[in-house]
Amino acid sequence: MKKKFLTTTAAAMMLTLSACGQPKEEPIPSVLDDNHLVIGLVDTEDRSCYRMLDENGEVFYAGLEPDILMTMSREMGSMLEEEVVYEYRYARDQAELLSWLNTGEVELAAGSFTRLDTYAQQYSLSDDYGVGSLYLVNKKNGYLDTLAAFEDEAIGVSAQIPAGNISEMTGIENVVQNQYTDVGMLASDITNGVISAAVCTEPEMYQILSNTDLKATELRNTPQVSMVFLSSLGQDYLMQWVNYAIDKCYYDEAMGITYEEEAQEDDLAGGGR
Repeated sequence: MKKKFLTTTAAAMMLTLSACGQPKEEPIPSVLDDNHLVIGLVDTEDRSCYRMLDENGEVFYAGLEPDILMTMSREMGSMLEEEVVYEYRYARDQAELLSWLNTGEVELAAGSFTRLDTYAQQYSLSDDYGVGSLYLVNKKNGYLDTLAAFEDEAIGVSAQIPAGNISEMTGIENVVQNQYTDVGMLASDITNGVISAAVCTEPEMYQILSNTDLKATELRNTPQVSMVFLSSLGQDYLMQWVNYAIDKCYYDEAMGITYEEEAQEDDLAGGGR
């Protein structure tokens, strides 16, 4: 599975890294004050985070988010005097991970979360680290695979899709939109005929297909959604580090710099909490 960061240039990233320098600690409380960071991940099965097996048959996690987290760990190790211990916890889905973030069970959430205004009001958001496609989901025996084909019919729309993306979907103006915050209910309503189809994000599409007998089609000519890390409000110092790691990953990829993956396999191994 090919990893894809947001497109940029090596020269631009060199300027960005030079301008940013080492993240500067703020004189306000930070989750990094105790040198221990609890990170929540979701096996979304898309390029952001997915399971792989090493040569010994052991599970480890790979993708954009693990790459960024390992880069952040490596950069912290080289820049800070005291070691920051990373602890990883793996949620079943985005909803469970958000509940952990809300209760403080995790301090940084990586789960292919899209950049939403509602998230910006509740959490600290990182810079965009990647993009994801949108998908049309409907019954397998249905031959329709575009929104335009569902004129005047009820269509589910995931709450994970920003309003700007929804407004630019071809054919969306001619369907009856029903917004869903629960991906399980969305899939159930397609199966039971409450709605004819639904539009969702890539992680939601994989979740739906793993539990149902539905089909999915990537929506072409539709703007992709931007993905971000989430933390509690006010965690500016932590997000400086996340953004620094994102920029460093862009630069390393542009320059063809690679690192050994053994540390990633060790630190991101397993699937339990």
